[in-house]
Amino acid sequence: MGDTMVQIVVIFLFFGLPGLAGGWLAWTKGRNLIGWFLLCFFFPPTLMVILFHKPLREVSGHYRQCPNCREFLKWRNTVCKYCNTEQPSRM
Repeated sequence: MGDTMVQIVVIFLFFGLPGLAGGWLAWTKGRNLIGWFLLCFFFPPTLMVILFHKPLREVSGHYRQCPNCREFLKWRNTVCKYCNTEQPSRM
């Protein structure tokens, strides 16, 4: 492998992967995919920020909002962990 290939692989591993992961995580939480991809690509430590952010809105298959306390839950949860309210089933 030439020096150029090694540089490309290093750039992808240290910048591309955090960018892709940050963009995907942001998208699953209802945030801007491109903006978070670019932010995590140029500043990889910001990936930790999106891990701890709450979703902005309901995202089908990922997050839903409890009708009682309005907190966001993972889509598969059947009982709200904040108020113990039974969640309606969703397809």
